[in-house]
Amino acid sequence: MRLFLILVLFSTTIITAIGQDDDNDEISSYPNDHVFYNFKELSGVEYSLSSPYHTMHTHLENLEDDNYHENVSAQAFSQEHFSLKERKKLAVELKLIYTQKSIYLNSQDLPLEKNYIDPKSRTKRYSISPRLPNIYLEKQKNGQWKYSVYSTNQIHELFTETYPSFARELVVYTSSLQQSKGRIFGIKLWQWITISGVLLVSYLFYVLSFWFTKQILQRILLKFKKEQFAKIVLPKLRRPIAVALLMIIWYYITPFLLLPSDVAYVLTIFIKAIFSFYLTILFVHAADLLVIRIGYFSNKTKAVDANLLPILRVIFRIIALALGILATLYSYGFDITHLITGISFGGVALAFAAQDTIKNFIGSVMLFTDKPFEVGDWIVVKGQEGIVEEIGFRTTRIRTFANSLVNIPNGSMSDSDIDNLGKRQYRRFKTYLTIPYGTPTEKIEMFIKAVKKAVEDHPTTRKDFYEVRLNNFGASALEILLYIFFECRDWSEELQSREYIMLKILRISESMGIEFAFPTQTIHIAKDDNDEADATEID
Repeated sequence: MRLFLILVLFSTTIITAIGQDDDNDEISSYPNDHVFYNFKELSGVEYSLSSPYHTMHTHLENLEDDNYHENVSAQAFSQEHFSLKERKKLAVELKLIYTQKSIYLNSQDLPLEKNYIDPKSRTKRYSISPRLPNIYLEKQKNGQWKYSVYSTNQIHELFTETYPSFARELVVYTSSLQQSKGRIFGIKLWQWITISGVLLVSYLFYVLSFWFTKQILQRILLKFKKEQFAKIVLPKLRRPIAVALLMIIWYYITPFLLLPSDVAYVLTIFIKAIFSFYLTILFVHAADLLVIRIGYFSNKTKAVDANLLPILRVIFRIIALALGILATLYSYGFDITHLITGISFGGVALAFAAQDTIKNFIGSVMLFTDKPFEVGDWIVVKGQEGIVEEIGFRTTRIRTFANSLVNIPNGSMSDSDIDNLGKRQYRRFKTYLTIPYGTPTEKIEMFIKAVKKAVEDHPTTRKDFYEVRLNNFGASALEILLYIFFECRDWSEELQSREYIMLKILRISESMGIEFAFPTQTIHIAKDDNDEADATEID
């Protein structure tokens, strides 16, 4: 039985190996496998067109300074539709386009498969770069990979769009001088001179930009009373802006230097790294300046609570760093759309997992923004009444009048009805002054006038609206309505004002001989017909 299983496995392995296409061989092959990749020789130079990798190397490597063979490079283009002269010219122009677009062999992940199939179009094509969607390699009927006829027809038009008219002839001419001597560290003398000149101009630009912003622009802004912009914005932004502009200039100048591919590739990476670094710094400084600006306006208009500024600074810095990272990845050719989509889905998942925390955080922001109450206010919320002690990022602490401490999540606070008694401009005091029935009318009128005068003379009462009126015939006494308001800052001051007016009223009643009535009831007790009915008054 074991022998049978071994035979079956061995047979399956052989059949699978025989039935496999050339891809397995390709996986085990190497770029310099002359037999497998069908290397050919032209003018003493070996080349291959058996895969996208070999075609790209045939095209570009044979246009390098130390390996300049136009005839070999032209083999990457269709011989049936274009002459040798046209193919040489197109090869040079396409390489210059690649250089300007920062597309180098070192930065390309070129497939070695002979029968490579594009995963999107499911055809035997290889697109060079998303930045050049019309340029792609295509497998020919003879098994060779070459630039498609459609792509080849687009090269000259792309070249004229890429390089301005005044620079085209110069770039083509300098690219034809690839075999000249006089190199230092692999770079020609004219290239060293050009690089030195660009470095000198860059240094002068950097120095002049600092001098201009400090000596001229800053003074102009101060003259127009833009002190905040002159003293805060300019010092923070001038360095990152100057360096970022220089890196942009260097990025567009580098293709015109026609440096060797490996040197240009390293220089481009270096330029992108510096640009991305200072662009991120620029984003962070801009975020800080935005918070400073918001704080400046909030000091005038009180539109934003000062406690919200640290939260805004953290949020804006995180956004700035995220934008800097995305810009860096994009500058290096990464497809950030998938990353943004992943971040979006991750953010949704995180929001579901920590929805209570996020809700409380957003509630904190809303509380700081809307400012329904402040520390020290007397509020009533969710059945709790007390003095606000602390407004945190997650909860608000309330000290109740029983001296207990209540923590309420800010998410719930922002969704609840909040009665802020501490924001009252006036504290209402409503009571009834009861005087006995039988009090002379003249005394009642004099008493009411005296109470009104006491209200007018009180230091904290509202003078434009109050009521002291004989209001009701009560069950046991005449009722005088006392309806007044105190202008107080807190509850203790309110109690003090109440005490003052109440003592004043008591003194008025004593001086007038008016007594305040107690609640009384009269009970009539029925007796026999021979006895008189008695009436008893109970206080």
